[in-house]
Amino acid sequence: MNQDIFLRHACVTFQTGGRQVSALRDATIRFPTGQVTALVGESGSGKSVLGMSLLQLLPSTARVEGSCHYGQTDLYRCSEAEMREIRCKHIGLIPQNPVQSLNPVLRLSRQLTEPLRAHCGKSRSQALASVRGSLRSFGFSSPDAILNSYSFQLSGGMNQRIVTCMGLACQPEWVIADEPTKGLDTVLRRQVYDVLRSLRNSGAGSMILITHDLLLARKLCDRVAVLYQGMIVEQGPCAQIFDHPRHPYTQGLVRSIPECGMMPIPSHLEQREASASPCPFYVRCAQAGAACTEGPLPAVAATPDSFVRCIHYAQSRPRQ
Repeated sequence: MNQDIFLRHACVTFQTGGRQVSALRDATIRFPTGQVTALVGESGSGKSVLGMSLLQLLPSTARVEGSCHYGQTDLYRCSEAEMREIRCKHIGLIPQNPVQSLNPVLRLSRQLTEPLRAHCGKSRSQALASVRGSLRSFGFSSPDAILNSYSFQLSGGMNQRIVTCMGLACQPEWVIADEPTKGLDTVLRRQVYDVLRSLRNSGAGSMILITHDLLLARKLCDRVAVLYQGMIVEQGPCAQIFDHPRHPYTQGLVRSIPECGMMPIPSHLEQREASASPCPFYVRCAQAGAACTEGPLPAVAATPDSFVRCIHYAQSRPRQ
């Protein structure tokens, strides 16, 4: 199929404790084919919720609205049978935290061959032959030893390569990599980066990288979307986002990188009520003013391929 993925006005709410919690708010974004797009932001910003909504892998308590088109197919309107045809074969998933994603009581041979047998119709011998080749391409010199092992017998970096192999088993056009460096030390993060870079350079497909690792996003991605409390507050080319951030939250994220000063974003400024503004960053924003409490929150085109959702930015732009 090899098509863009296009979300329009996507909203996700969860019913919990007798109330509704908004996890994704009015998200509109195009993921161009042939490129790597990062979703970045603090924990709880809605990155993984957005990614898992594409594959209908959210829990039953989630209510999803809007549309998500993959070519002519609206992924939000597909039946479970239709999604089983799309998952793995067209859109693969590299899940976060391989320790939790792999079953410790099943040999890796069974787990690695399952996608090929379930989604590609391969026999056990065909699936094993394909998996052996994939393991070699990811640096495992003894594939049979890996296939006969359990996940708890391998290191974190090795298990990360294992779940990557599983996500790529059916050679999907798209790959969603969900927090691939979460909880890993510097050495293992470097291993994961090498795996993802090899994937990108191989031309295996397009990728959505969900991460809080800003350095990984900067080194690997073509485009970046910045989320805060379920809202995409800025999106654009990677170099522009990191070198010339426009939204106050994006500016704070960049300044928090050790190489850029390691300045944390304040948790709260003055006595502001979050309900006073449509902007979720209002209570933490040093640039906030009276205008931030008035009217809707606009998505302003900063350049033809970038957007900023900020009243302050919209009003400070020079008039044409």
